[in-house]
Amino acid sequence: QSRLTATLLTSILAAVLGSLQIGYHTGNVNAPAKIINYSTRMFQAKFDQAKYLTLGVGAVNVTFTLVAFFLMERAGRRRLLLTGFISIAVCNLLMTIVDSVLVRTQHLVPELRSLQVLLVFCLISAYELGPGPISWFIAAELFDQPGRPIAMAFTSMLNWGGKFVLALLFPPLLKVCGAYVYLLFMAVALVAFAFTWMRLPETKGRTFDDIAEEFRG
Repeated sequence: QSRLTATLLTSILAAVLGSLQIGYHTGNVNAPAKIINYSTRMFQAKFDQAKYLTLGVGAVNVTFTLVAFFLMERAGRRRLLLTGFISIAVCNLLMTIVDSVLVRTQHLVPELRSLQVLLVFCLISAYELGPGPISWFIAAELFDQPGRPIAMAFTSMLNWGGKFVLALLFPPLLKVCGAYVYLLFMAVALVAFAFTWMRLPETKGRTFDDIAEEFRG
């Protein structure tokens, strides 16, 4: 039961933070899939070369996904998750500050608009270094063979279901909360960090029996 709870909560939190990436300014909240879908529209109001920036979003997404696969066996899953979650929290705090200042200055500070783009890239990088790829296969390392198919099915359902629901909810949330909507995602990232720190064990290089024993302890 503890392993199932850990797997499902990790999937839910990762889905929420992935969906976070569709909403920048017009609704960039997904894992990379959603922010890529929204990114041209999101950048269009501010930059003439929006399509090139969208290509940059995709390039950052792919690059850091590959980097994550190389780091997983060196740094470990838990460390990457913790780093990703805390980085996402910081990015959302900075996005809130930058958006608030831009609204008050009526978007007249070009440096802040460039900083917005940089923060989007940082957000994608943080997500793809940890929660993005790891949330998909953590169930395979926490469960033995009989329970693994069900756990992974729930993981997939929660991941995609969460992204779909939040993709629908983000635009109205943005209208109601304005720039402060990113504080909601910052809170989720901090909860995810705390949960991972307290409840999710390292699985790199460990057998299922070792992991199960840690949960029982």
